Amino acid sequence: MTKDYYEILGVSRNASLDEIKQKYRELALKYHPDRNKDKNAEEKFKEINEAYAVLSDPEKRAQYDRYGPENFNQHFSEEDIFRGFDINDIFQNFGFDNLETGDIFDIFGFGQNRNQRTRNVDVGNDLLTKVSVSLEEAAAGAEKTIRIKHVKKCDRCNGTGAEPGSKIITCDRCNGTGQIKTTRRTPFGIMQTIQICPKCGGSGKTFEKLCKVCNGSGKITEYDKIAVKVPKGVDNGTRLRLKGMGDYGKDRVGDLYVDIEVTPHKIFKRNGDNLYIDVSIPFYTAILGGTIKVKTLDNEESITVPAGTQTGDTLILKGKGMPHFNSSYVGNEIININVEIPKHINQEQKALIEKFKELDSKKEDKKKGFFSLF
Repeated sequence: MTKDYYEILGVSRNASLDEIKQKYRELALKYHPDRNKDKNAEEKFKEINEAYAVLSDPEKRAQYDRYGPENFNQHFSEEDIFRGFDINDIFQNFGFDNLETGDIFDIFGFGQNRNQRTRNVDVGNDLLTKVSVSLEEAAAGAEKTIRIKHVKKCDRCNGTGAEPGSKIITCDRCNGTGQIKTTRRTPFGIMQTIQICPKCGGSGKTFEKLCKVCNGSGKITEYDKIAVKVPKGVDNGTRLRLKGMGDYGKDRVGDLYVDIEVTPHKIFKRNGDNLYIDVSIPFYTAILGGTIKVKTLDNEESITVPAGTQTGDTLILKGKGMPHFNSSYVGNEIININVEIPKHINQEQKALIEKFKELDSKKEDKKKGFFSLF
């Protein structure tokens, strides 16, 4: 189902961030499941947050405006949309402290759950790189090998951070609770704050010995060669997503995004799915008509030139352009004709052209004589 995020929030497409925030605050308060017990409120609440997660982020909003409602969800998953979107912080900034926000992520079915919020959430970074392909590779599809530097799971400890054979022990900093409680006296009374234990990351457990390779982090940084399958029809700016090929994180491995750059071609120019080529033909072929050979991306094709063709006329080879990305449609090859006039001719050629001129002049004289009768 196509989702128009502007319509969901009830704002115009050129709405400012302040307008978007204000509208979101009104709708979120109205449809929050703790306040609205209507059976459809929860779904509406999720829809509102999805719209706000996109339109409040300048980069996501620009991509949404670029792709449009229909194509946006084909390029970005729900996890992509909500990445970096902390609803608890947002609600607190909007003054919703009196609402129970602790289980909001359970509504969305992903991301932080209650157990994750008792420890540090380890999420790997997404990475971005660029790959250049030729026009021929963009048309036929290709496989390119790239070299990237990224964070990986440590093979020695399998990401645990413990030296193999090391015993698991109770964290001596938090005594196994995973939390550090701090109590202090203020003019307003005794205040208690709770934070995740920095030593064990909230797990309550540590290891007798740390891994020698990763020094207890569970991660190493290495270069890897990765095969990237480039689909048919890609164009400049096409972004491919390689799920799970970004930086390693214990809770989620990041993704690798690959931006495609199609290098300019010596002969063809591309406009969307169509290819354009300039072809010069002799003047006599333009006058009499005939058949010429025209280069295509993968071969040559014969095409008929109609008699009387002029410079600037175009001929079309259907289905010889670029395949449309993620579609069976193939564009056309457009041939721009240039009639070539010879700069040098011999006496025999000159005589023939003079004869043509003479015959053409007589034809014009006959036309004038015919019209003079009227």
